[in-house]
Amino acid sequence: MANALLTTFIALLLAYLLSEIFRHFKLPRVIGQISAGIILGIPIVKSLLFTNEITSIFSFITNIGIILLFFFVGLEINLVKFKKNFKESSLIAIFNTLIPLITGFLLGKFLFHFNNIASLIIGISVSVSSQAISLDILDELKLLKSKIGNLIVSSGTVDDVFELFLISSILVVFHSTVLGQLSFQKLIFDVLVFVLIVVISRILLIPFALKRFEREKSKSVLFMGALIIVFLMAYLSELLGIGSLIGALIAGILVRQTLLTGEDRRPWRKNEISHSIHIVSFGFLIPLFFVNVGLNTNLSSLSSNLYLIFVLLIVDLLGTLIGTIMGVLLSKGSFTEGLIVGFGVIPKGDTELVIATLALNGGLINVDIFTAIITVALISTFLAPIVFKILIKRHSELIKA
Repeated sequence: MANALLTTFIALLLAYLLSEIFRHFKLPRVIGQISAGIILGIPIVKSLLFTNEITSIFSFITNIGIILLFFFVGLEINLVKFKKNFKESSLIAIFNTLIPLITGFLLGKFLFHFNNIASLIIGISVSVSSQAISLDILDELKLLKSKIGNLIVSSGTVDDVFELFLISSILVVFHSTVLGQLSFQKLIFDVLVFVLIVVISRILLIPFALKRFEREKSKSVLFMGALIIVFLMAYLSELLGIGSLIGALIAGILVRQTLLTGEDRRPWRKNEISHSIHIVSFGFLIPLFFVNVGLNTNLSSLSSNLYLIFVLLIVDLLGTLIGTIMGVLLSKGSFTEGLIVGFGVIPKGDTELVIATLALNGGLINVDIFTAIITVALISTFLAPIVFKILIKRHSELIKA
């Protein structure tokens, strides 16, 4: 008989084993974690391990994981680096986001005849990238401080800002579709209220709360305080129809700015919070989220959607590469630099999977489109690191410059 603890144990164990196998071959762990979900999603296995109650528990746990992931992303957004390389990074981020976004939307609408919302979700899903996977690859190759590494990291920071805008858009669409028609006036009012909450939180609430949580000089109390802040911001943003993920990301940015600016700078506190969130999220919650993504993937629909998968894969790869090369060339870089940076930012793994999952749960896309998006993410995340490492070896003299 299915048991929640047993199911969680098996999911984590399988996710760990498969992720280590992929890691052994120098490939992102996320592929193994999603593969674990696909295996657990096999009908006979799923019927043994998952009841409706366990599925609900699993979904709740993964939702917490997504919130903490975006809080962690907010904590890591470095606005100093953002400003330092703004021009070059913006050119790269703008082109490698807009080209696949627009192309994906147009093909979804006019080639596959999907509605506007489904086409928008497809466009967004093939245009975003996973900086976490890119950073992992750079760290492994000891290229974080190289010119190429700086380009990838800084453009990834700008990408995070674009992704914030894109996710905001899709969440507004999600809430307006699921919860009923949202008037433009109410939307503007809710956004203004949320902006006011953000300002008050940055000036008064978060500095006051962090000082209270720091009084005991306990990492566990500070971690609890960070959770209180992120869950409050996530709830308020969801209440106002903006979406919990936006609140979580902004909470991370506000906490970082509070601890790293002003006369009373406390960078070690920010590091303590990041470290705690990273352990809980990436050691437990995020792997379960990726397993859940695999569970929702319908392999039986692959054969009937090969054309859609092929088209989206081409848009994903070529759109990102062409956009990145254009951005680098306009910044007076070389074609080779653009090619290497392009393959460095292609990997998927977090944002687009979150968007696809939200859209599927909200009924904005069907399982076939969801499976196509996940398949494209897996293939691109599998191929990009291999080509990236080959290019690094062939152009080692350029990389070290």
